[in-house]
Amino acid sequence: MVNNMKNTKYTEVVFNKSRKELFYKTITSIFIRGLLLLIPYFWSKVINHISENNYHDSYYLLAIILILAVFYYIFQYLNQITWFKFYNKIYMEYTNIATKNCIDSIKQTSLAEYTNIINNDIDIICNFTGNNVVRIIQILESIIIYIYFLSLNFYIFLITVTVSIIMIIIILLSGKQVKRENIKRKNDLDKKTFSAHELFNYIKNNKYDQNMLVKFNRSTLEYLKSNYKYNLIAQAFIYLVLGTIEVCKYGLIFYGIYLVSIGKMEVGTIVLIYTYFEKLISNFEVVGIINAEYQSFVVSLRRINKLNENKE
Repeated sequence: MVNNMKNTKYTEVVFNKSRKELFYKTITSIFIRGLLLLIPYFWSKVINHISENNYHDSYYLLAIILILAVFYYIFQYLNQITWFKFYNKIYMEYTNIATKNCIDSIKQTSLAEYTNIINNDIDIICNFTGNNVVRIIQILESIIIYIYFLSLNFYIFLITVTVSIIMIIIILLSGKQVKRENIKRKNDLDKKTFSAHELFNYIKNNKYDQNMLVKFNRSTLEYLKSNYKYNLIAQAFIYLVLGTIEVCKYGLIFYGIYLVSIGKMEVGTIVLIYTYFEKLISNFEVVGIINAEYQSFVVSLRRINKLNENKE
C-alpha cells in the first residue's frame, strides 16, 4: 500500500509539471484518431456512389478524403514533435526523482541496479507514459465503432461487443503471469549488468580471470532465457486475442454479404465494417501491449522508489 501511494505521488508530481506538453500531445492525438475514423467513412460513401453510377458525388467526396489525408499527415508530424517534448520533460522529472536526496539509498544499491534504473527503467516509464496518450484515445475510439455498429445492425453490434468483452477478460487475466516473468527478467538483467561491471574492473586492473568471463556469459544466458519467456508469454496472449477477433471479423463480413444480397446493406458499408474491424484489432493489440508494458512500468517505478525510501 505504501509503495502504491509513492507510485501515485511521484506520477502526480511528474504530470503536474508536464501538463502543457501533455495537453498538446492529447490534442494532436485526438485529431489523428478522428481523421482515421472519418476517412474510411467517406471512402465507403464513394464506393456506394460508384456502384450507383453517381460519379459526380464520388469525385466530390474523393477531394474531401484527399484534404483529410493531408491534414492527417500534418497532425502526425505535430504529434511526433509533442511526443518528444513530453518524453523529454517527464524523463528529466523522473531523473530528478531518482537522483535527488537519495544518497543513503544509493549506498545500499549496486552499481548495476542503479545504472539500469537511471537508464533502462526511466526510459520504460517515459515510453509507457508518452505512448499511452494516443493509445488511450485509440481505445476510446472503439466506443464510437461500437455505436456505429449498433446503428447499423443489432446483431453485428451484439457479436462484436460480446467477443470484445471476452477478449478483454483474457488480456486482464494474463497480467499476473506477465508481471511475474517481467520481475524475473529485471532481476536477471541486474545480475548480468553486475557481472559486466565485475568483468570490466578485472580487465581494467589487469586481473583478467577466465572464470569472470564464464560468469558473465552465464548471467547473459539467464537473462536471455527470462527475456525470451517473458516476451513469448506476453505475445501468446496478444495473438490469441487478435486471432479470435479476426475470425469474428470474417464471420460478420459473411453476414454482411448476405444482407447485401437481400438489399438490406450497401456494398460500401461492408468495406467500412472491414476497415473498422481492422481498427478494433489494432486497438485490442494496443490493450495487450498496454497490459504487458504496464507490468514493466510498475516494476520500473518501484525500482525508482527504492532510491527514495530512506528520504520518506
